[in-house]
Amino acid sequence: MEPDDNVTKMFDCFSVIVNGLKGLGEVIPDDKLVRKLLYSLPKSWDSKRTTIIEAKDLKTLKLDALMGSLITHEIMKQGREEEKKREDKKLEKNEVEKKKIGIALKAS
Repeated sequence: MEPDDNVTKMFDCFSVIVNGLKGLGEVIPDDKLVRKLLYSLPKSWDSKRTTIIEAKDLKTLKLDALMGSLITHEIMKQGREEEKKREDKKLEKNEVEKKKIGIALKAS
């Protein structure tokens, strides 16, 4: 997975490869597919990968359940990033407003 790719795109590419191997007669067990998919995630996903490995039994974890978990995490991550951008914009706007305020002094 490239850092700019999303999970759905990565899973689509993964499925094409797996289906091609099945077409050639190579049957890959689900637990091996789950591990391959987990370890193909970029470094920015290390915390999620570790959480899944520690919390779930990789031998019984289904590929669909893993994908659901990864997509949910990605959506939540995007929501947090958008919220942070809105907050940053709001702070910038407040800074501009503060700069616009002038101070008038009475001259004698």
